[in-house]
Amino acid sequence: MTELIDRRSFAAMGLAGSAALLSSDARGESPTERTGSRGGKTTHVTIMLYPGTTMLDWVGPYEALHRVEGVELVLAGKTTEWMKSDSGIVDYKANIAFDAIDRTDVLIVPGGAQGVMAAANDPITADWLRRIDRTAIYTVGICTGSLLLAHLGLLKDKRATTYWKFSNMLRGAGATFVPERWVRDGKYWTSAGVSAGIDATLALIADLYGPKRAMMAQLAIEYDPHPPFDAGSVRTAPSEVIEALGGVLAPRPQ
Repeated sequence: MTELIDRRSFAAMGLAGSAALLSSDARGESPTERTGSRGGKTTHVTIMLYPGTTMLDWVGPYEALHRVEGVELVLAGKTTEWMKSDSGIVDYKANIAFDAIDRTDVLIVPGGAQGVMAAANDPITADWLRRIDRTAIYTVGICTGSLLLAHLGLLKDKRATTYWKFSNMLRGAGATFVPERWVRDGKYWTSAGVSAGIDATLALIADLYGPKRAMMAQLAIEYDPHPPFDAGSVRTAPSEVIEALGGVLAPRPQ
């Protein structure tokens, strides 16, 4: 007879799994394995939220980062009131308001559809982002979040990437578009569309705490994609599929 797992047992399993991942010292991690720029240090990571985000843009990085020993995460927003995703289905909210944060080690800016430009043009959001960016060791733009950074002038003369459809918008804001899954130029990290944010986050974790920690996070979320189609990039997708999605947007007339 199959034994059902009750809520208490399931919670215990979850806690045990988290402990196994986070308490790496208990498994005898050697000093040589504690590599990366932040080895042995706490890293404060702030994920900036606004109305109209694409959920996977920040939930993907969150799922990888919150499993890493030494990372302390907060979700920051203009308010802590409920917001709605760009799909119009999911409600979410920040757990801390902008005015309660003076600095962060890592700032992550997710993308969205119309919401990303509304955020870029909101004075309170834009001023806070610029101010916190000055305190950050790294600032990360996920998907069209890189367009928000570019709109504020933070990516001028920087190599960067974004969602494939909006590559010309990135160029128009003074950045050099690079058609890669993720790109780092100095303190700025940017990713291509949506799921690419997980790739960029794993690379970020490796930089902060070494490749072993990054691989532990990857295995913890079992990130091992094997899609049924080779259409996840404009380099590989059939032309009719690219055209069906409207193709790359033409640059704005000067």
